[in-house]
Amino acid sequence: MKVSVALIVYNGANYMQTQLNSILCQSHQVDEIIVVEDASTDNTKEILLAYSKQNPGLFFINHNPENMGSYKSIEKAIKLCTGDIILLADHDDFWYSNKVATIVKWFEANPTMNGVFTSGHLMDAQDEINTKHTLWDSMSFPHTFINTANDLKLYINTVENAVTGAAMAFRNNLPFLKKPFPIIKYLIHDRWLAIHLAENNSLGILNEKLINYRLHPTQETGGRKTDIEKYIDRNKQLFNDDMGVKTFEDLKFYLNKIEINIFIQKEIKKLEYKSFDNEKYILILENKHANYINVGFQKWPLLSILRKIKKGLSL
Repeated sequence: MKVSVALIVYNGANYMQTQLNSILCQSHQVDEIIVVEDASTDNTKEILLAYSKQNPGLFFINHNPENMGSYKSIEKAIKLCTGDIILLADHDDFWYSNKVATIVKWFEANPTMNGVFTSGHLMDAQDEINTKHTLWDSMSFPHTFINTANDLKLYINTVENAVTGAAMAFRNNLPFLKKPFPIIKYLIHDRWLAIHLAENNSLGILNEKLINYRLHPTQETGGRKTDIEKYIDRNKQLFNDDMGVKTFEDLKFYLNKIEINIFIQKEIKKLEYKSFDNEKYILILENKHANYINVGFQKWPLLSILRKIKKGLSL
């Protein structure tokens, strides 16, 4: 089973060597490291060149002539991979030495599954490990309440993405990977990948911590750093259609999240090349929205009216 790593980097000089060294020290060696360097302005290019020279035939480095951003860069990196399995990597993380071996073993044991995601430890800019929260916690993912493939599918489509690309792996024979990744506001690449995999009930959850996921001020995207328990609880309530809304701030959170998800799903519906029907998620979300609106007008009629007016003016 040939293993590819898809890594994108922009101005990665501060942390990239830690990540590259951890990939090179895997107990199960990878076969290729596809790097898309996104027009960095620091000495990222020089560092990559040095690693490539030290490891001939392993690194395949592509330099974007101008900054494309993480979404299009990871799409480019994925399409350049030639392995049977693709592992996504952020330049500022750290892989434990058994990560690749664990992922490969999982795919061998689950031949009908096309993707898997894991958890991880949280790490700060000084390499300090967060002993209280995990990567899944920072994603506000109430994983103990997601018990079936259908639960996972519903959660990813109607609540929030649970999958961090840096902790994700998937097979490289999937037709949707060859098609363009759509540019939709609020939709990031790992959720786009997760939606497809979950839709076919072929996205596995592996409750192991195989990486240190770095949270730092300069990263483009990342997990939540504060009020983690509150947002886990909010996502659990939204998933379970819990109408016990305690404050108007909670109500606004639920309505805003539902409205963002409706927007995303309606944009996905417009795509001619998608391989699934997402109409059911739009209906679920619209029903959720109506129920929360009803709660709002019962508990806080004036505030709900003001929010409705404000939303109307912003459209």
